Parts: sequence; structure tokens; C-alpha cells
Amino acid sequence: MIQSPKVSVIIPTFNRAGTLPRAIDSVIAQTVDLWEIILVDDGSTDDTCKVIKTYERKLGDRLRVISQANRGASAARNAGIDAASLTYVAFLDSDDEYLPTKLERQLALFGEVPDLGLAYCDYAFIDLDGKYHASAFDEKLLLARAVPSQEVSAGHRVCDARLFETLLRGYFIATIAGMVRRDVLGSKIRFDERINYAEEWLFYLQVAQATRGGFVNESLCLHHFTDGSLARTDRAQNSIGLCKVLEKILWTFPKLARSQRKITLGILSRAHRQVAFDSNEAGDCGESARRFLRSFRCEPKGATLRSAVGAIVRAWFGVHPGRFSSAKTGGGLTHSRVS
Repeated sequence: MIQSPKVSVIIPTFNRAGTLPRAIDSVIAQTVDLWEIILVDDGSTDDTCKVIKTYERKLGDRLRVISQANRGASAARNAGIDAASLTYVAFLDSDDEYLPTKLERQLALFGEVPDLGLAYCDYAFIDLDGKYHASAFDEKLLLARAVPSQEVSAGHRVCDARLFETLLRGYFIATIAGMVRRDVLGSKIRFDERINYAEEWLFYLQVAQATRGGFVNESLCLHHFTDGSLARTDRAQNSIGLCKVLEKILWTFPKLARSQRKITLGILSRAHRQVAFDSNEAGDCGESARRFLRSFRCEPKGATLRSAVGAIVRAWFGVHPGRFSSAKTGGGLTHSRVS
């Protein structure tokens, strides 16, 4: 007997006709029949429409389709959240997939801890070389293992109030790994449509501040690296994007404790410093100087100030960066992002 759906699975898609069936089929294959799919077509121009029609015939009212002009993944997810009316909301990108027990395991955690508002999980991934990795937590998102938590049943853990502060230190909840109680999101917690790098970090920070969180210590999703994605191929732009999201975090949470603000400013300082080195390598000494100065304002250090002065001198006299370009921050950025 089919029970009433409890989870709205929001799938944003843009020109993913080739992978969308895999994503939808992974929801259909769930071990619990408690879902609906809200599919948001973000202005696709390929055969996505044909794929959607096939599944509309197959799923009937279990599939709700929203079509909009292309506005980006965050806007598409937000449209799905606005349309969702079931108890829980989960997210699935159209080039990824759920493993069969994803919904069952997270719903069970919610059932064990009724006041929980967020349940996330570990996930597996396939890299660009086609190699399978069983755990993002163990290989890429090591900070996830530092979250203070208590086991309530096999594989089910509830985080204490330090989840928010741990998440401030770096990204480790992938968009597809989270399930959120719909009433926690209300009308205010949404994906920021003005940033396009690590927007899920800011989203889950807002959720973690608003409610208790827990996680299933198992890989319940499979993320597929996408060849050509800017998030993987343009590291300089990633550093600029990181600066933007960190500045937005500081703006969104103006009442951070002093220690929490120091954490965020430290990461932002290193991000600006990385952009400064990248700009220097590109021959833009003016931008390099500006970024070094921003880094210094976030976290005053003599070495950063000296680097800023050097960049200003090179910009003033039009000196090519030369050997200075070999100086890098060497992995000083503390964010970790797989998806």
C-alpha cells in the first residue's frame, strides 16, 4: 500500500537530458515510497523536455514540473522549495543520483529525533578519471569527522550545538546530501541567487543556525564529477567565488561570536591572499595589491602587508611579476568542496 508522500525531492536541471533519467530513476528506486519529485527545468534547450514528458506519463502526479527561464541552479532550487508543501525537502542534482536507502535512512533519523530539522549524510563520488570513491567524508571533507555528535542508533548521529561553528570552518554538507524539514526553511531560508560558488555552504549554515542537525554516517548518494565544470577547472575563479561567499556569510550572520568571526575572517584573509597571488601571476599587480590589502584588513599580518607594498611598487613602476609568481599560499584555504 502506497503511503502519502513525505519528501519533496527537488531536481533542478539545465540541458541534462543525458543524465536526468538516471537521477529520476534513482528516486523511483528508493526503498520507501514516500516521495514526490519537483522537477525545475531552468530553461533547457536540449531534449530535456522530451525526457520530462516520458516521466510525466510514467509518474503522473508524483512528478510536478516547473518551467522557467534560465536563472541558475539556486533560483531553480528556490522555485522548488517555494512549491514544496510536504514535511521534508531534499535536493538532487540532475547529473547525480541517490543510492536506494537514502530517503529511508534519513526519514528514520527524523523519526528517532522528532525535533531534528536537518539530516545530512556522507556520499560516494566518481572522479573525472572514472574512479569510484566510497566516502567524501574520509577523502575530501575531513572536517565532517570533527563535528561533535552522539550516536542514537546504528549509523544515526545527532550533532550538538557546535555543528554551526564547525560548518563555519569549511564546507562539508553537499546539496544532495541534505534533507530539511520544510517548516524550518519558512519563507526566508533559500539559496542565494547572487553567488554561484559554494552557495550550499551558506544555505546549510542558515539551516544549522535555525535548527538541530544530525547525520547518517553512511554514503547515501553518488556524485558524478562533470568534465568541464568551472568549479573544478578554474581554481582562480574558485578563490574569487570563495571570497564572495565568505563576505556574504559575514553579512548574513552579523552577530557571530568573536571566536566565530575570527574563524571566518581568517579563511577570508587566506582566500584574498590566494587571489592576490593568482592576480600577480596573471600580471595584474594592481588587483594583487588590492587583494593583499583586503587580506591584511581581515587578518593583520606583517608578511601580508609587505606583500601588498611589493605589489603596489610593481604596479606603480610597471614591473612584471617575474619570479615573485612562484610564491603561493600552498593550500592555505580551508574550504573543501567536492560537488
